[in-house]
Amino acid sequence: MIKKVSPQKASYRGMMFSHDFQLWYTYLKRRIEKGWRPEELSFLVGRPDHAYLDFEKMYQVRSFLTQESILLDRIYMSSCIEPMEFHRERYEVTEERLVRLHIEEDEVRWHYSIEIPWQFVSQKKSSIALQFEEWKAEKDVQLESDAMLHVRQKIEGLLDLEFFGHGAAPWQLFRKVKETGQVHLQIYPRHLKNVLYGLIQQNRLVVRNVEGRYSFYPVDRKEEHAKFN
Repeated sequence: MIKKVSPQKASYRGMMFSHDFQLWYTYLKRRIEKGWRPEELSFLVGRPDHAYLDFEKMYQVRSFLTQESILLDRIYMSSCIEPMEFHRERYEVTEERLVRLHIEEDEVRWHYSIEIPWQFVSQKKSSIALQFEEWKAEKDVQLESDAMLHVRQKIEGLLDLEFFGHGAAPWQLFRKVKETGQVHLQIYPRHLKNVLYGLIQQNRLVVRNVEGRYSFYPVDRKEEHAKFN
């Protein structure tokens, strides 16, 4: 008899203005549509693994949006915002309100339920729950191998062209490697990250923190040679 695993549940909450919520919701939906995980977005914006996940958990949303929204729009190549028209009484002032996020995870998907304190123009409820699902990717060993090979070849070409000479940001590199010309072969940020960190282990690249963001540089062979002489 197969034992059924109980779903894991988590809840988060944060204070937001309605416009900040629109942006937060937009970026959440964009990420899910791409099939990326939060840590992959952290990598693309050059931040620690937890950075984007903290944002999705509604930690310091306004601060994150101020720092990252322009770059996120570059990454997605879109500045469109999810359409939301909130009802507002004449006497109402713009203020932060409490938003709740509930996530239930099972073996195949994450189910999201978001409770918002605003009401849409088209609805009369004072509290609304937005619900949708994110399905877990099925791993195909051959496709993963093909994706890594594709990215490795692209990065080798960029190294030959000295593209890394003045530092290369993860999002810039992802643009260079993501197109495969094959419908069935999709490149994800994790493939690029794995290849780059493999080259770091081979002492061919180094990662540096430049103004709070990670960038990748070639190993300075003259500097390396000086260390051992």
